[in-house]
Amino acid sequence: MKLRLIHQLARSGGTLVNRLLLAQGVAVLSEVHPLGWANLDPLAQARDWFGLIGADDLQGQDGLPYADALALIADKARRKRRPLAIRDWSHLDFMPIGMGLKPALVSAQAAVLASRFDLLRVVTVRHPLDQWLSLAAMLTSEGRPPRQAELEHWLDGMVAFAVMAAATGFVRYEDIAADPAAGMEELCRKLDLPFDPARLEGWRETTQFSTGGVPGRAASSTAIERLEPRPAPLHILHRLNRDRRYRQALELLGYEVWA
Repeated sequence: MKLRLIHQLARSGGTLVNRLLLAQGVAVLSEVHPLGWANLDPLAQARDWFGLIGADDLQGQDGLPYADALALIADKARRKRRPLAIRDWSHLDFMPIGMGLKPALVSAQAAVLASRFDLLRVVTVRHPLDQWLSLAAMLTSEGRPPRQAELEHWLDGMVAFAVMAAATGFVRYEDIAADPAAGMEELCRKLDLPFDPARLEGWRETTQFSTGGVPGRAASSTAIERLEPRPAPLHILHRLNRDRRYRQALELLGYEVWA
């Protein structure tokens, strides 16, 4: 059975991409992960957001393994002829800063599902520095300003994620924001999904998505904005620009070094 899997890090434009896919008629299970099932339940999303399953489907299914749950949802989506995609909570694998988890630095989701599904995988990415600055701002707003140790963990996770993206195939958030039609057409092509540019405007009415604990700009936005790079403290710029992992991630993802 075919299953589409979209890998995204937190603070990398994933919510906008999620909403644009919803506008194309895709049922996107948002920010789900084998380790995060207690927080974001794919069965509940499939039932409450998309009507793919009902109460009868869950009778006697207490303790259903994660892969079995997705197999149930995928089968129901196929029968209803509804395109389905999984928005992976990749953050848990690559940079679970402050979450008490040891990063695997590989996709646990793909490992769990590979034996059950024919996976169509793609990664969406954002310039690593912008992603770090947004993540640091989120952590600071939660009363957990990142220190040097968190930056080191982020660098390890970022380069591992970039390696996976280069091997799997990726689309850049900045390209989607600059030209939504071209960017989403490319993403849909990689996911073997039909694309209708006339449906793009419908993203503003979408509501079936998760934004994590601290919603980003795209959760409430009604406009697709090509944002200017965030201003970075000079000491962060100097630290990162000298780091081998950071520069490797930039090279793999086709981004320039910011001076």
